[in-house]
Amino acid sequence: MLIRLLAVSFSVLGALLILPYLLKLRRKRGIEVEGPTGYDQFQQHDRSWTQPEKSDYRPLVLRSGLSLVALVLGAFLILSPYDNVPSGGSNSVVAASPTPTARPRVKPTRGAITTVQTATPTPDPSSAPVVQDPANASSGGDQTSAGAAPVPYGGIPENVSAGPEMLALRDRLASEILAYQAQGHIDVAVAVTDMQTNETISIGGNVPHRTGCTIMMFGLLAAVSEFQAGRGDPGSVAYSIRRGIGGSYPPEVRRLLDNVFGSYLTGTYRGRELMSGWGMRTSYFDHVPYYGGANYVPNIMTALETNDVFVRLYRGELFDQQWTNYSIQKLTEIASYLQYILPGRLPAGAKVIHKIGYYVDYDGWVNNDAGIVTFKGGDGQTKSYAISYFSQQARTEYQGYSFGARLSRVVWDHMAPKYGFVGTVPPPPPPPPTPAPPPPTPVVTETPAPTDTPAPTGTPAPTASPTPPPIASPQPTPTPAP
Repeated sequence: MLIRLLAVSFSVLGALLILPYLLKLRRKRGIEVEGPTGYDQFQQHDRSWTQPEKSDYRPLVLRSGLSLVALVLGAFLILSPYDNVPSGGSNSVVAASPTPTARPRVKPTRGAITTVQTATPTPDPSSAPVVQDPANASSGGDQTSAGAAPVPYGGIPENVSAGPEMLALRDRLASEILAYQAQGHIDVAVAVTDMQTNETISIGGNVPHRTGCTIMMFGLLAAVSEFQAGRGDPGSVAYSIRRGIGGSYPPEVRRLLDNVFGSYLTGTYRGRELMSGWGMRTSYFDHVPYYGGANYVPNIMTALETNDVFVRLYRGELFDQQWTNYSIQKLTEIASYLQYILPGRLPAGAKVIHKIGYYVDYDGWVNNDAGIVTFKGGDGQTKSYAISYFSQQARTEYQGYSFGARLSRVVWDHMAPKYGFVGTVPPPPPPPPTPAPPPPTPVVTETPAPTDTPAPTGTPAPTASPTPPPIASPQPTPTPAP
């Protein structure tokens, strides 16, 4: 509104500059025309109008130039965008300007990737656009993308450290995936690491997958890196972590990063730097879900790189022990309504440290869940394995998440017996109590019905034996064992 007022002011100023002089010239011409009416005098007056003195033009040219500048400036201000909103936009736009680094990357040839680390520019929080919470934000979700972003190929070698048992598990998972894909088009990737033996298997482990809210775990880890450095107050963001990470709600993750870093953009860049430093070459943290800006690209993760980060986090290789325990605890405090993929079909004795993500994109549903599963083995020690499940292009949400729960159970059925999980085989039920022997029954020739337990008319007395006993020796109905 202020800029529009300035534009109108410039336009009025231009008109005021030239209008008085034009009126002056008009009055002068009127005086000359109303003078003597003789033919010679009229010619003289006519020449005086058509050939004015130079002194008459200088103010006209000067004022005309100033008026033109004022009018052009006013028109430019009226037609140009204002208040940081693109032309034709509104204040309800999620982000008025694109994420500074959200640009396509050159797709190299297949093979190992050598990445040259460069310093990420630190954004100026004061220049960040004022962003309102999106009205359609939901747990686990993200805004619809325009298509998959170009990403580099390469990553972690697959199945090179696995022994025969783990390769057998890999074959079982691969057959499950192939059979499921034959029923409908769905892109699935899974990676599993046995943390006792350091063996890792995967199917499609280096294939880029869109993330949904799974990417927000790196917003949490970026904040933890600040807490470990003595910056930020964990208590002041406890609610944002519980709702944003535990409830997988993007607006609260944005508030978490705003609180810790001064700007959620700075927090996003910090998460991106950490991922690169931890060896994630294909995975890319472009934006907090729903806050991607105008030219954003999808957030990307791979199963193998995600698995590797979870293993390193659990082993204390990312932070010191205090903040490792803190991070694990926050990734354990997941809302009950989000426990339906990795933990969905596991027994109560399994503890799952994980981050879920899901949303419907332009080509179908995205359903992901990645984390660590722990349980107590037969030797009384805690056993653990990492599992990352990514799926996209599912026709329905159920098609994506139910298959993740199914594959999670396949992995559990391999790991739990291997390490003697107590709950794998339920203990046999206690034997039923031995009933007291019935009293002896005298032998009689007739078949009177018992007076104490008469049978209904026309209905034979129930027996425990498939062969009816002799009529003269009725047997009591056995009591069902508890």
